[in-house]
Amino acid sequence: MAELRRLLIEADRLKTEMGVDRAFPLTSKEAHYLKRVLRLRSGDLIEIVDGVGHLWEASLHGGDSLQLSSRIDCPKEEEIHPKPLIGIAVVLPKKGFDELLRMSCEIGVDIIQPLSSERGVLRVDGGIKSLRREGIIREAVEQSERLWQPQLHSIIDFKDWVRRKPPKAVFAIATTRLPKLDDLQLWMMGLTEKIDQIWVAIGPEGGWTHDEQSLAKEEGCTEIQLGESIMRTSTAAVAATELMVSWRRNSSFYVL
Repeated sequence: MAELRRLLIEADRLKTEMGVDRAFPLTSKEAHYLKRVLRLRSGDLIEIVDGVGHLWEASLHGGDSLQLSSRIDCPKEEEIHPKPLIGIAVVLPKKGFDELLRMSCEIGVDIIQPLSSERGVLRVDGGIKSLRREGIIREAVEQSERLWQPQLHSIIDFKDWVRRKPPKAVFAIATTRLPKLDDLQLWMMGLTEKIDQIWVAIGPEGGWTHDEQSLAKEEGCTEIQLGESIMRTSTAAVAATELMVSWRRNSSFYVL
């Protein structure tokens, strides 16, 4: 049987707009995507995910609505969010943040926290960029067949972020050119207590300042390295995400 394509529709919208006959109206953009991009016809099947762990099967109905095969409270698949949550905090690079978003989402990140820092390029992203990045995350969720949509937080200064470490979370900051640093893999293998979140912070191309590194240590962050190569910010963020997802999948911390 051929794999069905997926469409992400937010849980709140599914609940409020679903009809008693399990019919769900599509927006013009969604209808265009299904008919013109995926080239589906009336009656063709598609899978619907809500980004919070549920999947339904539905059929295209008349080109402008969907007909769910089951009630909204009876999804075809249901998944508890894997724990611990994986977070990547990254100082916004000059280029490559959109690709970073797409790749980290496809790999399995749960939270993306953009940062500003002393050596970062300070800029304010407008509404158009925010909408585009939300679209990138949606497409990555559909492409990777994830049931959980990652969270993209608003930008915050590194010093403020590191002071707000949630309970049962562990933070590490990636750095370079310091002797006797543990690789990220070794640090994760040494974690023994149950945690709710694991984070790696990736600095700007110019690196962290001395003040930022000192504050991170004071707040209980561990300095780690991602190998001997000096990576671009976007490359390092993707590499760290892959290592954390692999660690969670293969460790006793992994919970489904």
